[in-house]
Amino acid sequence: MSVSGNGSQDLMADARIHQEWVSLYRTAEAQAFYEMAFDEIARRLAAPPDAKILDAGCGSCAKSILLATRGFRVVAMDYAADALALADGVLRKERLQDRITLRQGDLLKLPFADGEFPYVICWGVLMHVPEVRRALAELTRVLAPGGMLVLSEGNMYSAQSIAMRGVKRLIGRRRGNVVKTDAGLETIEATPEGTLLTRQTNMHWLAAEGQRLGLRVSARIPGQLTELYTLAPGAALKRAVHAVNRVWFTHVGLAGPAFGNIVFLQKTKS
Repeated sequence: MSVSGNGSQDLMADARIHQEWVSLYRTAEAQAFYEMAFDEIARRLAAPPDAKILDAGCGSCAKSILLATRGFRVVAMDYAADALALADGVLRKERLQDRITLRQGDLLKLPFADGEFPYVICWGVLMHVPEVRRALAELTRVLAPGGMLVLSEGNMYSAQSIAMRGVKRLIGRRRGNVVKTDAGLETIEATPEGTLLTRQTNMHWLAAEGQRLGLRVSARIPGQLTELYTLAPGAALKRAVHAVNRVWFTHVGLAGPAFGNIVFLQKTKS
C-alpha cells in the first residue's frame, strides 16, 4: 500500500501490517465478493483485451490478480518492498508474471509519465494517505485523457459508520484521535508498529476534488454494505454478514448506505 508523508509510510512498509490485512480480508467469503465486484468493474470499464492498468498501492497483488484474470495487463505498484516481495511469491505461484509487472514507487510522486495509463485503480489506499489531495492529483496526472480512475474507499455517511459513531458516543469509547476534515473523518491511531491514519471519505468532497482536477464521476456503486464480519464472533455470523453484502451488491445496488464505495472517475479529453 503506497503512502507517504509521515509515520504512516513506515507503517505501510511493515510486513506485519500486510499479513494482518490478509488475515482479515482475504477469507474465502471475502474473496467471493471481490470476484463478483471485479466482474462488475471489468464490465463497466469495457476495456479491450490486454488493456494496460495501474494498480496503485497493490499490496500483495490480490486486486492485480483479479484484474489480470479478467484480461488486463497490470502494472502493480507499491511503496513497501516487503509487500512487493510477498506479491512476487504470489505471482510466481499463480504463474502470472507475464501479465503483472511489479514496480516500487510513491503514490505522492508516481514513477510514470503523464497520461501513461488508460485505466488506473486504487483500492482502499487513499484512506491511509495524509496528503490525499496530492495523491489524487498524481493518479489523475498518469491517467490518459478520456481514461478511467476506479477508487474504492470507506464512506463516512454509510449506515455502518453512522451507527458505529453513535455507539461509540453512547459508551464513551473511541479508537484513536478522530478529526473531521473536508476529505472525511480521520482516525489517527497509535499502533505497536507506528501511527496509522484511516479516513472514512466524504464522497461529496471526493466528487468535487475530482472535478477540480478534471475528473467526472461516471458511476458510484456499492462495495460491501458492511465490514462488520471482521468483528463478528463465530463463523456462522461472519457468513451471514457476507450474505447480506452479496444481496446488497447484486439486488439493491445503492452506494449511499454502503460502507464500501466504488467510484468511477473519467478524465476529460481536453
